[in-house]
Amino acid sequence: MRSDLEAELFRLHYRRLLRGVGRDVHTVEANVEDAVAFAFLQLCQKPPADPGSPGGWLRVVARHQALRLDREQRRTDSLDAPLGRLCDAGQEPLTLADTVAAPVDTELAFRAREALRALADLRWRRRRVLELKVAGYSYREIQDQLGITYTNVNRQLTRGRKDLRSAA
Repeated sequence: MRSDLEAELFRLHYRRLLRGVGRDVHTVEANVEDAVAFAFLQLCQKPPADPGSPGGWLRVVARHQALRLDREQRRTDSLDAPLGRLCDAGQEPLTLADTVAAPVDTELAFRAREALRALADLRWRRRRVLELKVAGYSYREIQDQLGITYTNVNRQLTRGRKDLRSAA
């Protein structure tokens, strides 16, 4: 009996929930689907106090989960992911690995990998500002590209360099 009710709730709310959470949280479709599945799992395991209309409850739970998944994904973005507009038009976007010169010996390769790991551990904005600076962009160009203030560019670079030094 309980599974029939859950199946009916899933049938009624699934598609609408996918669309709603997809509009609310700008993330990849897989994160939205995982978040909606998580919300239904929570509904089955711990139903809300007011069982009258679970649609709103499902949307809130799914939205929070989608935000959490998106934050986690941003923290763990691949070093091979495109950096964006760091190349001329008509070329493929550069990756962080493309911006690092090929190591000549094992010691240099080891240090480069440690530096990349430390860079990957930075907050996404600090990492992005440092990537642009390493690619040769000026403070003003970074400011324009990311839509942040000149002071914020300076602050992110200073803190990012400090974090990298402390990681070494």
